[in-house]
Amino acid sequence: MPLTPGQAAHWKPRIASTTTNKDRASALWDLARKLAGDDDAKWADLVRLLSGWSERNGL
Repeated sequence: MPLTPGQAAHWKPRIASTTTNKDRASALWDLARKLAGDDDAKWADLVRLLSGWSERNGL
C-alpha cells in the first residue's frame, strides 16, 4: 500500500529526525505496520526484514 502525499509528509520527517538506531527502529516498525495494513503476508515480510535489521544493529 503506497503512502499518500500526506502520509509521506508525516513519515519522512519522523524518520529523518531519528538520531539513534533504537529511535529509528521504533519509527520503522510503526511505518511497517502502516504499510502492511491488514495484509498478514506483507506484515510477515516486513517483520522478517526489520527483525534482521534490528539484530544486525544490536536492538
